[in-house]
Amino acid sequence: MKTYEQKGDNSLLIINHKTLKKVLVNNVVLLKGDVNYTTFHLLHGKERMVARSIKFFEKFLETHGFLRVHRSFMVNPNYIQQYNQEKESLTMKNGQEAHISRRRKHTLGSLVA
Repeated sequence: MKTYEQKGDNSLLIINHKTLKKVLVNNVVLLKGDVNYTTFHLLHGKERMVARSIKFFEKFLETHGFLRVHRSFMVNPNYIQQYNQEKESLTMKNGQEAHISRRRKHTLGSLVA
Protein backbone atom coordinates (compact mmCIF):
# COMPACT_ATOMS: atom_id res chain seq x y z
CA MET A 1 0.00 0.00 0.00
CA LYS A 2 1.30 3.41 -0.93
CA THR A 3 2.28 5.81 1.86
CA TYR A 4 1.50 9.46 1.28
CA GLU A 5 3.87 12.18 2.39
CA GLN A 6 2.12 14.77 4.45
CA LYS A 7 3.35 18.32 4.60
CA GLY A 8 4.27 19.50 8.06
CA ASP A 9 4.32 16.68 10.59
CA ASN A 10 3.12 18.96 13.37
CA SER A 11 0.50 20.99 11.49
CA LEU A 12 -2.39 22.08 13.66
CA LEU A 13 -5.95 22.26 12.47
CA ILE A 14 -8.24 24.57 14.44
CA ILE A 15 -11.63 22.90 14.29
CA ASN A 16 -13.51 25.37 16.47
CA HIS A 17 -12.51 29.03 16.67
CA LYS A 18 -14.75 29.87 19.65
CA THR A 19 -13.36 27.20 21.97
CA LEU A 20 -10.00 26.99 20.17
CA LYS A 21 -10.22 23.21 19.81
CA LYS A 22 -7.16 22.07 17.90
CA VAL A 23 -5.99 18.73 16.55
CA LEU A 24 -2.79 17.60 14.89
CA VAL A 25 -3.44 16.84 11.24
CA ASN A 26 -1.47 13.58 11.50
CA ASN A 27 -3.83 12.35 14.24
CA VAL A 28 -6.90 12.63 12.02
CA VAL A 29 -7.83 9.24 10.56
CA LEU A 30 -11.21 9.98 9.02
CA LEU A 31 -13.78 12.76 8.67
CA LYS A 32 -17.43 11.83 8.54
CA GLY A 33 -19.93 14.44 7.42
CA ASP A 34 -23.61 14.64 8.24
CA VAL A 35 -25.25 17.65 6.57
CA ASN A 36 -23.64 20.65 8.35
CA TYR A 37 -21.76 18.66 10.99
CA THR A 38 -18.39 16.96 10.68
CA THR A 39 -17.07 14.30 13.04
CA PHE A 40 -13.30 13.96 13.24
CA HIS A 41 -12.27 10.39 14.06
CA LEU A 42 -8.82 10.58 15.64
CA LEU A 43 -6.21 8.05 16.64
CA HIS A 44 -6.88 6.12 19.84
CA GLY A 45 -10.65 6.23 19.29
CA LYS A 46 -11.27 9.89 20.13
CA GLU A 47 -13.91 11.88 18.26
CA ARG A 48 -14.57 15.59 17.85
CA MET A 49 -17.76 16.99 16.35
CA VAL A 50 -17.87 20.42 14.71
CA ALA A 51 -20.76 22.45 13.31
CA ARG A 52 -19.14 22.82 9.87
CA SER A 53 -19.44 20.81 6.67
CA ILE A 54 -16.59 18.69 5.28
CA LYS A 55 -16.25 21.15 2.41
CA PHE A 56 -15.05 23.79 4.90
CA PHE A 57 -12.01 21.62 5.77
CA GLU A 58 -11.51 19.98 2.35
CA LYS A 59 -9.05 22.37 0.67
CA PHE A 60 -6.75 22.54 3.70
CA LEU A 61 -6.72 18.78 4.26
CA GLU A 62 -6.17 17.98 0.57
CA THR A 63 -2.85 19.81 0.79
CA HIS A 64 -1.94 17.35 3.55
CA GLY A 65 -2.74 14.29 1.41
CA PHE A 66 -6.33 13.58 2.50
CA LEU A 67 -8.71 12.08 -0.06
CA ARG A 68 -12.42 12.79 -0.46
CA VAL A 69 -13.87 9.36 -1.27
CA HIS A 70 -17.57 10.03 -0.71
CA ARG A 71 -19.93 12.92 -0.12
CA SER A 72 -19.80 12.02 3.58
CA PHE A 73 -16.23 10.76 3.99
CA MET A 74 -12.72 12.13 3.78
CA VAL A 75 -9.83 9.82 4.70
CA ASN A 76 -6.17 10.00 5.59
CA PRO A 77 -4.58 7.45 3.20
CA ASN A 78 -1.81 6.66 5.71
CA TYR A 79 -4.38 4.97 7.96
CA ILE A 80 -6.11 2.82 5.34
CA GLN A 81 -5.89 -0.80 6.42
CA GLN A 82 -7.97 -2.62 3.82
CA TYR A 83 -10.05 -2.06 0.69
CA ASN A 84 -13.20 -4.19 0.42
CA GLN A 85 -14.09 -4.46 -3.25
CA GLU A 86 -17.48 -6.14 -2.67
CA LYS A 87 -18.77 -3.45 -0.30
CA GLU A 88 -16.78 -0.72 -2.03
CA SER A 89 -15.49 0.55 1.29
CA LEU A 90 -12.26 1.25 3.11
CA THR A 91 -11.46 -0.07 6.57
CA MET A 92 -9.28 2.27 8.55
CA LYS A 93 -6.68 1.25 11.14
CA ASN A 94 -8.95 2.43 13.98
CA GLY A 95 -11.76 0.12 12.79
CA GLN A 96 -13.91 2.79 11.13
CA GLU A 97 -15.37 2.08 7.72
CA ALA A 98 -15.64 4.65 4.91
CA HIS A 99 -17.80 4.03 1.87
CA ILE A 100 -16.47 4.89 -1.58
CA SER A 101 -18.77 6.45 -4.12
CA ARG A 102 -18.42 5.08 -7.62
CA ARG A 103 -17.76 8.57 -9.00
CA ARG A 104 -14.91 9.21 -6.58
CA LYS A 105 -13.24 5.83 -6.93
CA HIS A 106 -10.72 7.42 -9.30
CA THR A 107 -9.33 9.55 -6.43
CA LEU A 108 -7.92 6.41 -4.83
CA GLY A 109 -5.80 5.71 -7.91
CA SER A 110 -3.26 3.00 -7.19
CA LEU A 111 -4.76 2.06 -3.83
CA VAL A 112 -7.76 0.41 -5.49
CA ALA A 113 -5.94 -1.10 -8.46
